[in-house]
Amino acid sequence: MAGSGGSEVRTPIFSGENYEFWRIKMVTIFKSHGLWKLVEKGVTISDSKEKMAEGSATEEDDEKSVVEHMRDAKALGIIQNAVSDQIFPRIANADTAKMAWDLLYGEYHGGD
Repeated sequence: MAGSGGSEVRTPIFSGENYEFWRIKMVTIFKSHGLWKLVEKGVTISDSKEKMAEGSATEEDDEKSVVEHMRDAKALGIIQNAVSDQIFPRIANADTAKMAWDLLYGEYHGGD
C-alpha cells in the first residue's frame, strides 16, 4: 500500500568503506527516530544523580533518566546493527551511542 506509514527504514551496513555515505544515511535515520541530538550530544547527565545521592530525587527525575537511557540504548543498538561483524569489535565496548558514533567517526572520517 503506497504511502502507508508502517514501513521500517533499513539501516545500511558499514563495512569499512564509504564512511561518509553511511554517516549521512545514519544521520537521516537517527533524525527520523528523534535520536540524532542524543547521538550527537550524548546522554545528558542531569542533577538527578546528585539528587539521588542526596536523597532528594523525585520519581519524575528517575523516569526521565530511564527514558533517556532507553533512547540511548535504542540508538546504540541501531549503530551496532549497522556495522559489519568486522567493524563491530571496534565499538563493542561503547556504553553509549555517542561513544560508538565518535569511535567510528574518529577512525573513518576522512577529515574536513
